[in-house]
Amino acid sequence: MGMPSWVITLVARTKAGSLISAALHGSGIEEADAQGRPLLDRLDVQAHPPLLFDRMDHAMKRATRLTLFLLSIASEAALGQGGRGVVNSIDSIPNMTAAQRAELVRVNEELSLQSGAVTVARNALAAAAFAEPRNPAAISIMAGAVREAELAFVMAHSNALARIQASSNRLSPDQVAAWKIMAGSTQGGGRGGRGVANYLTQRQAAALAQMNTDLAPLVQAATVARNALHDALAAEMTAKADALKTAELALANARADAFARLQASPARLSPDYVASLVASGSGGGRGGGGLGFTLPEPIDFNDHEGYRPLFDGKSLKGWDGNPKFWRVEDGSIVGESTQQNPSGNSYIAYREVEAKDFTLKFEIKVEGSGGSGLQYRSKTGIPWLAPIAPNVTANVGPVNLNWMMTGPQADFWPSSPYWTGQFYSENTPMRIMAWRGQVVEGAGMGTKRLMGNIGDRDALGKLVRMNDWNQYTVIARGGVLIHILNDQLMAVMVDDDPQSSNNQSGLFGIEIEATTKVSVRNIWLKKLN
Repeated sequence: MGMPSWVITLVARTKAGSLISAALHGSGIEEADAQGRPLLDRLDVQAHPPLLFDRMDHAMKRATRLTLFLLSIASEAALGQGGRGVVNSIDSIPNMTAAQRAELVRVNEELSLQSGAVTVARNALAAAAFAEPRNPAAISIMAGAVREAELAFVMAHSNALARIQASSNRLSPDQVAAWKIMAGSTQGGGRGGRGVANYLTQRQAAALAQMNTDLAPLVQAATVARNALHDALAAEMTAKADALKTAELALANARADAFARLQASPARLSPDYVASLVASGSGGGRGGGGLGFTLPEPIDFNDHEGYRPLFDGKSLKGWDGNPKFWRVEDGSIVGESTQQNPSGNSYIAYREVEAKDFTLKFEIKVEGSGGSGLQYRSKTGIPWLAPIAPNVTANVGPVNLNWMMTGPQADFWPSSPYWTGQFYSENTPMRIMAWRGQVVEGAGMGTKRLMGNIGDRDALGKLVRMNDWNQYTVIARGGVLIHILNDQLMAVMVDDDPQSSNNQSGLFGIEIEATTKVSVRNIWLKKLN
């Protein structure tokens, strides 16, 4: 049997961008228009591929472009499969003579073209199933291409076997069975696994695994149909190929539906990973069976699962601070200190929860030359160590220690070139313990040691937004304290002294210092203990 024209065209044009006739001619053999006329009856695809492409709607063109791009990559690998791996597979056939082995090597090289065409067609079907937006017409086209490629391969394989069996190199029944198994395993799916690895998050891996589980019965049905075609007698091959197309079409449509649901969910796959699914031919991906590498879920500052709000956006319920400086304005806690109403260091503490190990998220904005910070693991009522300016005392009277906080602080002072993001110990002799850009290890009041650098302090400072909202995350686990600003790690402090004030359960609070206006909103706490 001669190779179908669409396969010849495909092989001839793998390097070029004009794979259109190859991809579409495989469908043209089978598909019909709305009036029931086969496409080839009304258009010569080989002679006029651009005309057929022009007749597609926008979605079909988009799906076809993706398919052809992937075909151009996949076909180069697929058509080269007749090399060392196939020779090694031949050696697994039992009790071969040297002459039989040489004959099978030669025949397999002859069949590599048809074998590669099957791989290309299956990759094209996978590309159609994973196309966005979903395009049933493209899926049907590529299912027809798989039928033609599989039928061409099986018929070529059958003819080759007949020639061998009529020669002096006749194979035994066991050898024939082994060769058929080998032939089925050396074509039919993309190899993938080459190039840059693409990994999934745990959520994505679970969603993809569930999709594959749901599709398993249809995958099994397609496998059975394919095996039936490979085992068929010559007179049965066309019917078996039709049955294979029906099974592949059902699987591809179900896969496309499942993929559309996955892409509309939080587990949406990246374009690179979708390309790796297409390259696998079957679309199974690397779920890993629970053993594969997975990525963390992407940064999502607005993910509040497991969190509780510390501010209702309307009132200072639960908060305790000097009303001369603290109020609610436009959905934010606002602290303001002016020349006429100076605050010095002033704090507003949240009294309704204490925590030691937690993750805290909040948004903060500072306007003016002063600064702020978020207190955590902190206490009130502790004597104040620093002197208080006379104008502050004249404005507020004697210091009220219930409105003064001692403990760790996530510093935020945008007008300063150094301080925002650093780890600061408020109202203790320890003071700055980890500057922005540093990972520091210490033990309370003892010596601290720089352990590593996160980045250049000045470069990190460029991520701080003056007079605008900033997203701040504080993570506290035991003696490890982490500050993240606008998705960038800023400072890490490791305090190994269990008696240190940095390692005690305590309150949360907001500071205002010097002439400035600070606004804080969207305060969310995930408390562990």
